[in-house]
Amino acid sequence: MFDQAVSRIVAVAAASGAAVMAVFAAGFSLYALIAPQVGPAGASAIVALVAALLVALFALFVSLRARKREREAEQAGQDLAQSLPAEWLGDTVRERPLVSLAVTLAIGAVAARNPALVRDLVALAARFTRERR
Repeated sequence: MFDQAVSRIVAVAAASGAAVMAVFAAGFSLYALIAPQVGPAGASAIVALVAALLVALFALFVSLRARKREREAEQAGQDLAQSLPAEWLGDTVRERPLVSLAVTLAIGAVAARNPALVRDLVALAARFTRERR
């Protein structure tokens, strides 16, 4: 397991080094290509401008992907909220308050007679809320 982690770190470092060298070579090639036409200062400015535009395009791309993921997560949350029985339970309590009172009393009696069951149910609910975070 440790060997895999080290080999992955080495592979990422090698890929990163290759990417840095490719970017440097592309910048130098662009500089060498346009330096005779616009001079060294103009070529440097153009290379810097191209680099800034590439960084801005990358940032825009990453931002759009993040917004898309946020919209998908929000839609999934709304779908989950609609699929839960909370709305149905709220309607039932409003329509039949005496039945809901009787159910509440019955659950309270069961809880008073079986505190271990209540403890287990609370622990189960706590485990599920911790996993969601």
